[in-house]
Amino acid sequence: MSLYAFAAVLVSIIALKFLAPILIYLILSLFFTILLAPIFRFFDQRGLPAILAYFLTLFGFIAIVGAVIVIVESSSKEFSANLPLYQTKFKELLIHLQAYLNRYNLDPSVLNEIDVLGILKKFIANFGSVLKGFLIVVIGVSFLLFESKDFGKKIAAFSKNPHYFEAFFASVQKYFLIKTFTSFLTGLFVGLMLYAYGVPYAFLFGFLAFVLNYIPVIGSIIAAIPGIALALVTYGIETALWVALWYLAINISISNVLEPKIMGDGLDISAAVVFFSLVFWGWIFGVVGTFFAVPLTMTLKLALQSSPKTRHWAMLLSRYKESR
Repeated sequence: MSLYAFAAVLVSIIALKFLAPILIYLILSLFFTILLAPIFRFFDQRGLPAILAYFLTLFGFIAIVGAVIVIVESSSKEFSANLPLYQTKFKELLIHLQAYLNRYNLDPSVLNEIDVLGILKKFIANFGSVLKGFLIVVIGVSFLLFESKDFGKKIAAFSKNPHYFEAFFASVQKYFLIKTFTSFLTGLFVGLMLYAYGVPYAFLFGFLAFVLNYIPVIGSIIAAIPGIALALVTYGIETALWVALWYLAINISISNVLEPKIMGDGLDISAAVVFFSLVFWGWIFGVVGTFFAVPLTMTLKLALQSSPKTRHWAMLLSRYKESR
């Protein structure tokens, strides 16, 4: 890589970091538009006037997300109000664990740093601040969705190889749709499982599992911690172990079996690249970057593949395939 190319990459990274507060809303708007575009096309292909199909899709989106926000916010407030009680129980449990560790000459000081429920409270507070910017996202989606029918024509006019770009956007849309479907299944089964065991706020933790499942590698692990912790302080170690096993079974069944089977080999990104892209895009865009690490890396890969000079860099992002 020449000095000029290195400088260009460095400037691009700095620009992305500087513009992140604005680009986050663009990324979220594109995400929801990609999810809603097939619904819009479905209504349009059934003979509905385009304007009616547009408003049906948009208002349906606003109604569903609005209902989810109201329910989650209500559960979050109730959880925050009861948090001191759960923290007291959790501290009592830690005291018993410290006594157990002392008995076997193990260092119990590490337990003093554990505050799972406090971390969850901070996450919910940050999630609430994200929801406050939802109005901007809705406005962005309304414009992008209205122009979604002509977007392919614009790409065709812009690109020398429109079929290449069409295949790319189809892959991104496929990823988002499948990930949303598997995340919904994960959240649904987690919520039902917690409800069956009587764990409080089953819907809230089911929704948390749905949202965090978009984060590759670590999302499902993070989502399991608060549910297991609450089962532990509410019912004890046996129930917590069963809840942990069910979390593991649900995530293995969906993320490691069902999702790869549906997804296929379309993404063509190595596992190591997925992990490091999680770190990189998380640094650039914060929490939003971790959710969209894979599609953002796919976009970067497309940009590298579009030029013969950078095509070898795109190969480094791909999974290795032996030639037969």
